[in-house]
Amino acid sequence: MDRESMQLLSLRLSRALEDIGVSRYMRTRRRRTWLMRETIGRITSELQGDGFTLYQIGSQTEGTTTLGMESDLDSLFCYGNMPVILDWGEWKQGMRTLLVVKTEHSRPQHCWLQKVRPDLPLPETNVRESSDMMDSEGRVLRVNTQIEYSERLGQQSQTGEIVQHGPSKSWNESNDMVWAFHCASLPEECKFLFHRPRPGHWPRHDTLAQARQTGVFLVPQGYTEDPSRPIRCKSTTFHVPQKYPFYPHSKREWRFSTSLMERLLMFNMSTVQHKVYVFLKILRKSNIKLIVDDRFSTFHMKTAMLFTIETYPPDIWREDNLVQCVIYCLTTLLRWLKIKNCPHYTISGVNLFTGKLFKHEQNKLHSMIAAIMHSHFQPMFLIEIDNLGKRINPVCCFENTTDLESRFELNKVQVADLFKWYVYDACEGFDLNDAADAEEKINAYLQSLLSKHDNYKELEHESTSLLIPQLCGRLACIQASKCTYCNQPITQNIIHLFRLSFDFDLLSKRLKFASMLYCSGQYEAATNSLICCKGLLGPEVWQCCGCEGREQTHPSNEFMEKAINTSFKDMLQKYTGIDVLFTSQEMNCVPHHLRYEMFRTIGEEDWQQRHPDGFFTWMDHVVIDCIPFLHYLQYLTHRQLNQHQSKLEALNNLNSYISSNEDHGHIDTAWNMLGHCWELENRLDLAWICYTQSLEIYPRNNAANWHVARMVHNQLNG
Repeated sequence: MDRESMQLLSLRLSRALEDIGVSRYMRTRRRRTWLMRETIGRITSELQGDGFTLYQIGSQTEGTTTLGMESDLDSLFCYGNMPVILDWGEWKQGMRTLLVVKTEHSRPQHCWLQKVRPDLPLPETNVRESSDMMDSEGRVLRVNTQIEYSERLGQQSQTGEIVQHGPSKSWNESNDMVWAFHCASLPEECKFLFHRPRPGHWPRHDTLAQARQTGVFLVPQGYTEDPSRPIRCKSTTFHVPQKYPFYPHSKREWRFSTSLMERLLMFNMSTVQHKVYVFLKILRKSNIKLIVDDRFSTFHMKTAMLFTIETYPPDIWREDNLVQCVIYCLTTLLRWLKIKNCPHYTISGVNLFTGKLFKHEQNKLHSMIAAIMHSHFQPMFLIEIDNLGKRINPVCCFENTTDLESRFELNKVQVADLFKWYVYDACEGFDLNDAADAEEKINAYLQSLLSKHDNYKELEHESTSLLIPQLCGRLACIQASKCTYCNQPITQNIIHLFRLSFDFDLLSKRLKFASMLYCSGQYEAATNSLICCKGLLGPEVWQCCGCEGREQTHPSNEFMEKAINTSFKDMLQKYTGIDVLFTSQEMNCVPHHLRYEMFRTIGEEDWQQRHPDGFFTWMDHVVIDCIPFLHYLQYLTHRQLNQHQSKLEALNNLNSYISSNEDHGHIDTAWNMLGHCWELENRLDLAWICYTQSLEIYPRNNAANWHVARMVHNQLNG
């Protein structure tokens, strides 16, 4: 291929990658979203004393994925209450500690973790937990089987099976979760990046300085040299079994992982380098994966990319030189496949082909990659992922492209998808449920957050600005519920807390406030509050439901167009109405009829449908979609004020809402609210139809069962 053709192909490839979301804009939005998830998780974990820290790693946080790649969600949970030390000089009294043990027989990148006493700098001598074992020399070692964690995962899985990808264990194919320990000091082999010879232009000095401070994770994965080891396969995912009959030492081995160091390096890639790497990943998934599945992994591509950036001069990374940069990276891979050795970028003495590929497979991959390069990348035009081949092919550039979505449309879809994750984590908040000391804990959390709020960095500041209103709203509702139960007036302090909670999203906290006003007999104030809520509605407002087992509503086109150029925090506060949730401690702030929703689970068949139960705890609360709840509250308040016309208007609005949202959100609860309205109108025939319609949609775990039984009881007793 001549130089001019190479440049034209490079520019077409660059434009096509921009179209599918491989751009500075989408990379920035992805990174910020997933780093926000990490920050919120870290703050809530610290306040609740969970003992672990969440890290979001992998392609989502790097911004190196697209819609068509369907990348997994990679999370690392680090045990914070048991640090790892390299030598006895790092031991601290009172801390449960693990000591890195390496011998002359230790495998590359692996070690053992010996348990240490917290009271004295001495080894532990007794096996106290199921995750411990004693070796022949009397050392108590932490094994990597993670029995307790595996049991919990089995309970979360629909089938009871655990999906395992290397050190990751999860309940499904789309989530990779690793539980690991952290060592603040870098082992000698993990200092490889800082003292080996290299040109010096990349990584930058400030990046290297940060990388020195990241430490390493110890992840639960033993060493193996044989890619033919026994495996369990589910779908096309590569699994590592819990038991290795051929490698008895592997259960006690832990692998060094420099995930945070690698993330820093990925964050320092330029936009062109970012495009090259994503294209390499797409090429691997569409072509190379067909030969050796995931045993030739994205990590091999990432390693080749990092070494290539380091080796070649910085001026080659240009839009019109994109294809040549891909060739440089593939040339690096070819060299490694030829010598049967793929070095690790940050850890010395590691061959990343070991335990992954047979030698004949490495030869086959070498031939395949060489053939792709010699064919002037003809397989590129056949790539179906994100229709990339069609977008690049010059024959299709000006015709037969009507079925391809525009860059703007694809950006809208990706931004909306990211926003759903943003909302999910913002709403996840604190795991208080119906704890007896919830009020005390909320006060403590609020004091801690408010005391640090001004000193937080940008992401931490945004995270706390979402957490504080949630806590204020929860505290206000609990205190108001107590006042209503005791027939005491609602204090100004409670009202102030409610108003502080309005800063979370557009509607849900305002509706909880209006519900409290109604339940405490302040009907005029409730009416005014509901008028304000109704005035906030518009075509760009998205009613969001994130409950397991309920169909998610899709954001409108107007919403997605605003989200393109608006921060997610502003989208949440100005254009999003999340589910309204009341716990049992807030029971007296919710209309009496809706309290039945807390008792929707009646018999054993209902409980079986709630498996895995951890995803369905919302069923123990009152959870309602914003818009139908608004109409329902308007009906109730206008009825109390004898405003007949306004009452009927609210009833018609609720009926119209249900007619146009037959299978989205908490539609069963909306039918139950409409049924109650007809009961109050003395139209029991229509109420019966509403409750039975609700049960047709969700026969199990539905409060309509109580309402049907109640109506039958009332009829039988006159």
